[in-house]
Amino acid sequence: MEIINSIERRKSCRTFTNESLTASDREMLEKFIKSNNKGIDDKSIDFTLFEKGDSDVQMKIPYGLIRGNKTYIFGKIPQTKADRVNYGYILEKIVLKATERNIGTCWVALFDRDYFNEIQIESDLSVPCIIIIGYADEKVPIKEKLIRKVINADKRKPWETLFFNYETRKPLYAKDVITYAEVLSMTRLAPSSGNTQPWRIFYSTSTNEFHFFKKVTNQNYESKGVHDIDMGIAMSHFELVSKENELKGSWQNQESKIQLIDDLQYVITWKCE
Repeated sequence: MEIINSIERRKSCRTFTNESLTASDREMLEKFIKSNNKGIDDKSIDFTLFEKGDSDVQMKIPYGLIRGNKTYIFGKIPQTKADRVNYGYILEKIVLKATERNIGTCWVALFDRDYFNEIQIESDLSVPCIIIIGYADEKVPIKEKLIRKVINADKRKPWETLFFNYETRKPLYAKDVITYAEVLSMTRLAPSSGNTQPWRIFYSTSTNEFHFFKKVTNQNYESKGVHDIDMGIAMSHFELVSKENELKGSWQNQESKIQLIDDLQYVITWKCE
């Protein structure tokens, strides 16, 4: 099960070897990016694999520095919720493909835009986040280990705070959805900004559907649209593992008939076949 192995192995890398991608790895990724650019409703996003020249200036992010990095993946999209969800949905597939090839990655949403002044961004578009990509330095600095600890990078919320029964609103457990238990387990492992995990998934026993809702857990991330990207990442995990386990289904927008739940925002539904 390649995708499950990649999900379990993936982690944010902040210290790279300063090596460029090999020709074969770059070619593989560029082909994958080109052939996997479709999001929900076949809406496409063109991502670019970009190598920045050597510079004495290091890119700053809110919780420290990224070291030894040269290569990035980014896309330009309209500033809408649906486009941001698609951004995360497509880009996480690229991340997991890189992981499969033992290439390190790091999602970065809050970054210094001026660091990429050579990239032209049209006024009606934005780059909501980037992926730093390269070969991980096996000698991880103590500072990076401390950063991971501070932001709880390796921790995930428990099942009962993420998954629920749609009819009863009570927590959903693995025994309640045996067929999809592994799918939800791998969705739980999806990365998110600050490890906030804004997705809440409600399973309807009557319609055999999984309804995805967003819970705003950080106002700064929400104001910048980062929670929407996180939702797309979780959706990507859910779909990829479903397909690997031969569980057929499709994404549907059922907003017109979905009941409001507390302070949650409805995003999308996975209709099981």
